[in-house]
Amino acid sequence: MDKKKLSDYEEKLLREKERIIKEKKIVEEVVERTDKESTGELSTFRTHIADLSSDTYQKEIASQLTTQERKILFEIEEALRRIKEGKYGICERCGAEIAEERLAALPYCRYCIKCQKEIEGKG
Repeated sequence: MDKKKLSDYEEKLLREKERIIKEKKIVEEVVERTDKESTGELSTFRTHIADLSSDTYQKEIASQLTTQERKILFEIEEALRRIKEGKYGICERCGAEIAEERLAALPYCRYCIKCQKEIEGKG
């Protein structure tokens, strides 16, 4: 892969990393606000079962989002490392080049589509 394309992918990965970090902060703020509301730190103390259920649901969704965000941030960091090592765009399983269409859609992918399907048991 030429230097221009690598630079473009690196830029795309850095933008995605920044976007996820911002989203993560927003989710954390929502959870913190929900915690304060449910513990009565604000003026409205939630005692109705529907309110408590809603708070629990929001916390569950936020937890799932932050878990997924951590996974994606890890994959982005790994992709940035592969760029520096000159291994970006190469399947970690079979060593083939990863199609540019796949990298454009998922710039932090590790595997070519064939290997990814095999890993997922679909191939």
